[in-house]
Amino acid sequence: MIRTRFAPSPTGELHIGGARTALFNFLCARSAGEEGRFILRIDDTDAERSRPEFEAALIDDLRWLGLDWDEGPGVPSNTSCRQSERGALYRRGMDRLRAIGAVYPCFCSEERLSALRRDQLARGEPPRYDGRCRRLTPEEVARRVAGGERPCWRLALPDQNLAFDDLVRGRQSFPAGSIGDFVLERNDGTVTYLFASAVDDHLMGITHVIRGDEHVPNTARQLAILDRMGWPHPAFAHIPMVLSPDRQKLSKRTGSTPIREYRERGFLPEALIAYLATLSWTPPEGAPLLDLSRLPASFSLSAIVRSSPVHDEGHLLYWQRRAMERRGGARLALDLAAATPTLCPCADRLAPLIEDMLEETPFLPDLRDALAFLTQPPEGERSPWMPALAAALAGAEDWSPEALKSALGAFMKGQGLKGREFFHPLRLFLTGADKGPPLPLVLFAMGKEACCARLNGGS
Repeated sequence: MIRTRFAPSPTGELHIGGARTALFNFLCARSAGEEGRFILRIDDTDAERSRPEFEAALIDDLRWLGLDWDEGPGVPSNTSCRQSERGALYRRGMDRLRAIGAVYPCFCSEERLSALRRDQLARGEPPRYDGRCRRLTPEEVARRVAGGERPCWRLALPDQNLAFDDLVRGRQSFPAGSIGDFVLERNDGTVTYLFASAVDDHLMGITHVIRGDEHVPNTARQLAILDRMGWPHPAFAHIPMVLSPDRQKLSKRTGSTPIREYRERGFLPEALIAYLATLSWTPPEGAPLLDLSRLPASFSLSAIVRSSPVHDEGHLLYWQRRAMERRGGARLALDLAAATPTLCPCADRLAPLIEDMLEETPFLPDLRDALAFLTQPPEGERSPWMPALAAALAGAEDWSPEALKSALGAFMKGQGLKGREFFHPLRLFLTGADKGPPLPLVLFAMGKEACCARLNGGS
């Protein structure tokens, strides 16, 4: 049994890095067939920044990508998938830790903690709590609580190394004392992400935690929590961070584009999936990257590399072209017809034209705009020979692209016209553009009646 989880915080939109994490968790779970479960959990412990609209957008983006989940929002379950609704479970966990003396109250002010951090950084030391309140006597604790002070609660870390084996990064070790006692419960009674996540991973039976490598220090802390609770460890796989083209952490200024914006620009979900799958994972030759239903069979955590991939929109655009080609002109014509019913009365005539345009116009919205001439005749000067061309085409029995190519060539020769004298004015009059796909495909898509009417001066 493999149980993975994607646990986003609903504090913003889904971006490339988060979508890739969701995909790898999905693929890992689905690679186990019926023995795999993919769980969507909403880690909304940050009450101030969490928003319902962000959660709704995250869910919508994941569904658009095709990453369906077995447990989580919208799936009937006996347990909640939102941390904000699991407070009773966390309180029981904290009571257990207090009962065994694994945590202690801390009364340090934010001012003292900030000063401590500044001093440690100035000395070149990693910031960590110095354990001051760990030395308080029970009497001192009782006196301060009676005086109205409300402490937070910190985990009392043992004086020993913290280490674990990572499925991607190998052995990870943190020397004793390098991680200070950290907060599990704030002074308002709410628990931190570290504690809630450790409890939820155990209670949800998570077997594999797959997340970004910025969480490696968090993993050491969460393993310490699991040890004090007497719970087994899941397997951990920390995947490398996706970097901007200048090898910096992705941000709004360095290419961290929300998935929503890619959707609005016309990218297909299968293009995003194929692109995301190649960021850190080396798929086997022939892996069906554009077919999410078959892709899990090719996935393996052992094929994830440690080096950080660079976000490359040129690579993403490559997969967009391949995804559009895979859909094919017939389906894309139907997609266009559904969005713009008047665009072409016969979708099968539109298919060859679309397929020819895909390399230059690989987005459906752009295709729609580029094909607007089919229903919105551009303003342009009609050459004197165009009515004669209309008459010649009106008598054509075969309206295939091949036959139209021959008919156009024969008419041009019969009129004594050179190629540029004929094809450029005809293209400009029919499409409003100086260049574009072959004219036989344009005429074929327009249909005989509409084409001849326009050449004769009709609409």
